[in-house]
Amino acid sequence: MHNWTQILKAVIPSPCYERPFVCDGFPDTCEVLVIGNNPATRLTVDWWSFWTDTSGFDYEHFLEVYKTERHKKTERHKAKKRSELSPTRLRLKRIRDNGLNCIETNAFRNEGANGTRHDISNHAVLEVLLNNMPLLKGIIAHGKVAHKYLDKIEVPVAVKIFTPRHFSRESYEEIDRICQEIGAI
Repeated sequence: MHNWTQILKAVIPSPCYERPFVCDGFPDTCEVLVIGNNPATRLTVDWWSFWTDTSGFDYEHFLEVYKTERHKKTERHKAKKRSELSPTRLRLKRIRDNGLNCIETNAFRNEGANGTRHDISNHAVLEVLLNNMPLLKGIIAHGKVAHKYLDKIEVPVAVKIFTPRHFSRESYEEIDRICQEIGAI
């Protein structure tokens, strides 16, 4: 059994106001690693507030905070009512709805408007994840930045790689097809 808190403290600062990764529980229970550019919705809480030694990452708590921040952003900018979840988050939900336990991460861990800010590399976190996920079957790198990043890392030979368009532009049918392929591994 991994001591995830100890492993992660070596690569994630405390406090951490970026988003190194999101999952439900511990990373070593995940079979899919999803890599994007960087998070688009800024959260104002310490990433470690979602983590406990005994149960890992609290995805439900994260989702509550995410929805609240997304709602605040809409009100601040007097924008028309937006969906509770972004197009990208809807596709991430679709992966989970297909029965796959996934970890969401990005090439860059700091949030930026529309996911376009590239300042804080997430390489060390990705390396730790890749080296400690024995159930990993597939990596989905979505978007050009993630595609380029994937070219720079060493992926275990048995892991299948998928490189769809950025999730904000990808169809549900393509997400379902990828999930079926991973599920068949």
